Amino acid sequence: MTTFKSFFIFAILCPLMHFAQVEVKWNKELPTDILWQEVTALGNLIVSSREGLMGVETETGEITWSSRALGNLGRTAFEELPQSPFFTITTNNTLHMIDQFSGKEVFNSANAGLQEISSYYLLYDSDAILVAGTDRNGEPLMVSVKMSDGSQSWSLNEKFGRIVAANELGNEELLIVTLFNNYKLNADSGEIIWKNTNSKEAAQIDKMGAFGALLKKAAENVSKDMDIQLDYYKPEESDVFYLGSQQERQSGMTTSSGTTTINYTNHYNAYNINDGSLVWNEELELNGALGQVSFLEKGLLVLPDDGNRTKINLFDYQTREGLWGKKGRGIAIKGGVYDYLDSGDGMLLVSRTANKDFLNFLNPTEGVITFEKPVKVDGTVVGIVPLSNSILYITTTSMNILDQHAGTLKWKKSIQTSPSLTAEYEGKIYAYDYKSSLVKVVDMATEELSDLSQVELQFQGKESPRKLEVMEDGIFIHSDQNVAKYNFDGSLSFQKYYDAPRESGWKRALLYASSVRAAYIGATSYYISGAMAAAQDDVRQEDALAGEVVAQVGNAYGELGNAASSYAATAFKQANARLKATKAGRDFMFIMSKKEKDVVLLKVSKITGEVEGEINLGKDREPIYAIDDITGQLYYRTTDKELTSYLVR
Repeated sequence: MTTFKSFFIFAILCPLMHFAQVEVKWNKELPTDILWQEVTALGNLIVSSREGLMGVETETGEITWSSRALGNLGRTAFEELPQSPFFTITTNNTLHMIDQFSGKEVFNSANAGLQEISSYYLLYDSDAILVAGTDRNGEPLMVSVKMSDGSQSWSLNEKFGRIVAANELGNEELLIVTLFNNYKLNADSGEIIWKNTNSKEAAQIDKMGAFGALLKKAAENVSKDMDIQLDYYKPEESDVFYLGSQQERQSGMTTSSGTTTINYTNHYNAYNINDGSLVWNEELELNGALGQVSFLEKGLLVLPDDGNRTKINLFDYQTREGLWGKKGRGIAIKGGVYDYLDSGDGMLLVSRTANKDFLNFLNPTEGVITFEKPVKVDGTVVGIVPLSNSILYITTTSMNILDQHAGTLKWKKSIQTSPSLTAEYEGKIYAYDYKSSLVKVVDMATEELSDLSQVELQFQGKESPRKLEVMEDGIFIHSDQNVAKYNFDGSLSFQKYYDAPRESGWKRALLYASSVRAAYIGATSYYISGAMAAAQDDVRQEDALAGEVVAQVGNAYGELGNAASSYAATAFKQANARLKATKAGRDFMFIMSKKEKDVVLLKVSKITGEVEGEINLGKDREPIYAIDDITGQLYYRTTDKELTSYLVR
């Protein structure tokens, strides 16, 4: 048996001997059969086996923690929690929340007395996990568990009903928002500091006694599976907090083209943080979906999203009276506002109709739109770069420069590109133009546009370029199977194509790993949301939850990593270290390809386009492997019980 194993390992590693830069970092035999493994966004290796769930040290292959109670798990039982160092395992109607670093169980729904879970919230400042649901008798139950040791701090049998949001207020206090009431709780004890109805309608229902209770129950049942849109706002140095919600105004209308249009209203209420009382006599109701809000010196600026009928307005903090437009009814604007940029001397508003996006400029001091006509743009705006005298914007499909004073675009024809196909380097922005198939250059100082390349770039395998990266010796462009590079003088340095494996399932782990890397890189770029959106969309096609993880990698970990008092601070600081590692860049990429009848993972040089190493993954139709595209490690199940880590550098 030993001889056979040695021969098998030799056969697996033989292709690597020709490529010294791909090395076996470690090879470990685990106590039992490996079912699957996963690299988390934070870089931890989780392995599921017949007899337990394990954390494996990525440097040595040693088992750092294991849980025999969580053995023989299917992959669908595992979910990494976005914006957290935890993952969940669901078994036999029990939710286990596990710290991916230590393997410690920080929450167990059965131990907490919960039969069903309706919602949970991670409260880092309070070192708490807040979970709401029902107990074994079907009665409402909320429990608070310490993140740091998994102990239960308190439980509460208050009939909250449908909980919409939970927010930390500081001073060891929590704000709980439900369908009918707002609560302020003591985070340490669970004591209710105050409870107040969150609308006049809710107060009236309370006065109806048993009939009112029946109405509430009916509303709770109807809303049970509804996705309620609600935003919480609290300006600094203010005793007032605001809640914005969105409601469907009428049933969807089907147009002649067969598309369905749903109309919304957005509602705002203001509350005193000291007792939960309403500040306004009536709630503020506006047409349109819930949009952007900004707190200005003279009032609350609301920028709803109501398609062609949108009106923006400034509302008095005390009276909620409209301050702009005829009789305070607001200013009409083309399209619904979905983003804005405060440029110092005004606000650049980004809006959209059913099939077009627009730019407008708002003077908030005078309450006027300065452009004579809104500026049409192609695609959804995802990033803006202020230049010396204008603003460069990038959308999901184009790029151009806006003169915010004149309300005009600099170039008659926008560059047809995407965030992942643009990059800034030494005062210039390089972009691949889909329409011309050329690389364009924008000088950020002079705002001049020129062609870098002279020959169209055409990729094989019906692929289009997906990513552009500026390196010290040129501009590297690639898709899944194609690579190309231009010198800074515009000449083509190389272009290569590597055949794709027939089974698309081979690419899932590689796609997720490369998208996590892209999300970290995007977190520090000038078009953050665009780069991350591009990455998460790719992953969502294969795995919806993985897409959510990618979507929340960058700025979330950055912000939470700065919370030194948080239990999770160490975890998020590790995420920040991974983020910094991506800034340095690297001179190779992974490509999944085929070699005769085998599938191979190639290390392809960004300097030459040539293969510098390969890992032969054999003929498995569903290989058990995972990749960390930040450290360059691949973890592959070489036999039922053996796990091998390859390091590509």
